[in-house]
Amino acid sequence: MADDDLVYLAITRLLGRYADIATRKAWSEFPPLAAPDARFTFDTARGVVEVVGPDAFAEFGASSLEGFTFYEYIPLNVVVKVDSDTTATGRVYSFEVGEDRESGHWVTFYGLYHDDYVYVDGGWRFASRHYQALARRANEHLDWFPMRDRAL
Repeated sequence: MADDDLVYLAITRLLGRYADIATRKAWSEFPPLAAPDARFTFDTARGVVEVVGPDAFAEFGASSLEGFTFYEYIPLNVVVKVDSDTTATGRVYSFEVGEDRESGHWVTFYGLYHDDYVYVDGGWRFASRHYQALARRANEHLDWFPMRDRAL
């Protein structure tokens, strides 16, 4: 197995742990997954939000999901490019489903993360994640947004 394959496997496991934490809303488990100075940017229909640091992101994740009675985060496809022994970049396409607590409506989100990863303390971590909303469906209504690509 090539070194790039081992990096891909480790990053895929990182993404799986993130999905598990988000789905279980177990945000207290998130901080070890990110570098201390990691940046998380969310580009949504409501505007751009940036959070710095794993603890701040865990708080943001918890508050973002309070409005759902049910929520599941599902990574769909992952592309990783190894840049060096300690850095990599990636794209993660995602699907999120949930029930809005207030309205009871079933909502789905389609998104794209542009990620930077760093090898720190013996493991791969998020250095940055930039989320771009691609589409949102609430009941029969679909809003979609143009994709902005970033080279790996």
